[in-house]
Amino acid sequence: MSRLFACALSTTFLALAAAPAGAFAQPTQFQLDDLRAREEAAQRRAVDQANQLQALETRLRAEQAVRDLARPSPLVPAPDVPPRASAATAPALQDYPMIPDAALAESNRRVRAAARDPR
Repeated sequence: MSRLFACALSTTFLALAAAPAGAFAQPTQFQLDDLRAREEAAQRRAVDQANQLQALETRLRAEQAVRDLARPSPLVPAPDVPPRASAATAPALQDYPMIPDAALAESNRRVRAAARDPR
């Protein structure tokens, strides 16, 4: 008898422990749709806020660029360049060989004659 009583007592205890789980009602389709609509609205608000933030950042960068352009630019000092040497005293020109104009004219005449005479 005590064994039967213990079995009945444990069954009753398990039934009482499981009762609160059964008390939770399953969400209805209306509640699920409402939850989805709230999630979509929150997502749209987040996208809208992100777009507004990006627009503000873009406007801030544009205003900063306008301020940068309006600010006078610092003058760049001219580089120190030594004065140019005259053609007669330029050391680089003194190293080149000098050919008289008559010799250049004669060489030019021979080149043109050779170009006209196709052997």
